[in-house]
Amino acid sequence: MAQERQVATHSTSDKGVTLRAVVLGIGIVVFINLWVTHAETVVKTSRLNLSVFQITLLAVFIALIGAVNPLLKVAKRRYAFAPSELLAVVAIGIVGCVVPTSGITGFLIGVISTPFYFSTPENGWAEFYHPHLHSWIVPTDQDAVRAFYEGLLPGRSIPWRVWVGPLAWWGSLVVAVFAVSASLMIILRKQWVEYEKLAYPIAAVPIEMSQDALSARFLPAFMRGPMFWIAAAVPFAIFVWHALSWAYPLLPSIGILPHGGYFRFTRYSPGMYIQPMQFLTIGFAYFANTQVLFSVWFFFLLHVVEGGVFNRLGYQIERSTDSFSADPPTEAWQCFGALACLVAWRLWVARRHLRDVFRKAFDKNYPIDDREEILSYRAAVLILGAGLIYVLFWLMCIGMDATTALIFMSGVAIIYIGIARVVSEAGVVYSGATVTPQAFVMDLRGTHAISGGSLTAIALSYSLIDYMRGLFTPGLAQSIKLGDLIRGNRRLLFYCVGIGVLAGFVSSVGLMLYLGYAYGAYNFPRFPFFSGDPKGIYASTLTMMRTPKVPDPNRIVFFAIGAGLMALLTFLRYRFSRWPINPIGLTISAADNTASLVMPVFIAWACKASLLRIGGVNLYRKAKPLFLGLLVGYTAGVVWSFLVDAIWWPGQGHSVHWW
Repeated sequence: MAQERQVATHSTSDKGVTLRAVVLGIGIVVFINLWVTHAETVVKTSRLNLSVFQITLLAVFIALIGAVNPLLKVAKRRYAFAPSELLAVVAIGIVGCVVPTSGITGFLIGVISTPFYFSTPENGWAEFYHPHLHSWIVPTDQDAVRAFYEGLLPGRSIPWRVWVGPLAWWGSLVVAVFAVSASLMIILRKQWVEYEKLAYPIAAVPIEMSQDALSARFLPAFMRGPMFWIAAAVPFAIFVWHALSWAYPLLPSIGILPHGGYFRFTRYSPGMYIQPMQFLTIGFAYFANTQVLFSVWFFFLLHVVEGGVFNRLGYQIERSTDSFSADPPTEAWQCFGALACLVAWRLWVARRHLRDVFRKAFDKNYPIDDREEILSYRAAVLILGAGLIYVLFWLMCIGMDATTALIFMSGVAIIYIGIARVVSEAGVVYSGATVTPQAFVMDLRGTHAISGGSLTAIALSYSLIDYMRGLFTPGLAQSIKLGDLIRGNRRLLFYCVGIGVLAGFVSSVGLMLYLGYAYGAYNFPRFPFFSGDPKGIYASTLTMMRTPKVPDPNRIVFFAIGAGLMALLTFLRYRFSRWPINPIGLTISAADNTASLVMPVFIAWACKASLLRIGGVNLYRKAKPLFLGLLVGYTAGVVWSFLVDAIWWPGQGHSVHWW
């Protein structure tokens, strides 16, 4: 693998995790948390926090390697950042930048502030929810919450004390979830990286960009040829033209930004977005295996056919009251069954490695070397166990009964491990599960068996829903992969990433509360966390309280069908060496964001497959600057659009970047 051969070039000048890399990485996390929060609430521009490798982090990283580092080399070459330092910055940032808006902060503050502010005699929330809510889990001071949504009256100060208790309690859950996620990814690293040799296409991009950071040349290698600059100029020019059309209406706007057109093959079938301008997805997908890319768009087409047949026949199971689970529910549960089978099978394949890990954790003399890991196996196993116990304890403290909590945690585990695996193998920067853990537990157990307190706790748990993208685990998987290229004190990286998450949480929460009290959170109309999503969560959960349901056998059947299909396809792949279809695309074929990424993935697959067929691996390598140029040009265009909005259209921003 070309990527693995690049690793050798790093060791000659590797500085490890240096103090300046740590400070810079954590500083970038804080900066991006503040940037994204301000951009999506005050400027009201694009959604900047929906991808695994956040476009804001990519913008800062490009500035580092394309401007800051060359200037440092001009001043004195030894001042320049080494590849390991740049990768350490990315490793800290790709996890810490998950936190703002769509990651944690938006959902968290929206969910915990909604049940008192939007409570009315008509909706019955005071009767069903308030008896189960306490001041240590949600802010119960109605005047303070009203001021947050409507803005402070003149002369009043922000009531920080109302929020400190609940946010500290929720912050402890965030820390526990991060610790569990990190320990899982550390335990699975050797299996995924060394034994199964996953491609990690998302991590491959910063590796490729930073590999010759200390060379004598002014610019990094991928930026030196005309192929890169032409490729970067195309998307950037489109964004510039599009931004000019905002000020000069006579100029025609670019209609393919940000969503393109919605296309249905038939009037009955599910649709997809035609997005040839989604260069972010194309650029990362280029580094994935062609068979995996084929799987993504092939199974999406099967999803379209299946959905069209069901719609034409008029067959459908009851629509989910959970607004985050994908539609139609038949295929959503089918995909979730496939994802569960993927997780179970991969853990089974890793059983010998997991046995070695646990033996090493309890016997330091066991003959397996864990010195190359970011944490020792003993520390990882102890953190995993303690974290899981604390999460279970936390859920029970807010009202969830033990059975509900365990089923809920099982659903979360499927999503976290499964999506991390999908991202690490397929390189899709937008990826999510099809069924929420909340819907998983309510439909699997039946709400007739769940108390009002447990259902209230389920509603509160949407604070960490993260659109079912796996929260920290996809980023942690890339971060730990990048850690393989950092020699020396790499174990420091775990603590630095954790500090970054905590710093991002504190900074984004603090700014969000300040902006709410300054402008009124209800005045963020394009920001759904204070006007739409949480209200829908409490309304749908209340429906479950008022009309309890038994377990839905139809959903269980389609869950089993999905698991069976995944098992069959996996068997065929192992049994026949020339079997052409990787089953991983089945796990996300019905996900909401797959409709947006399937066209760019198809373009990346067609380009890479053609290049490999025409010129082999050499032509594939020579074309890398073209696709990196598309990434850089697209990122620069999104940042340009934000700056135009921030300067000339504050509060009336334009959405040019989404899924």
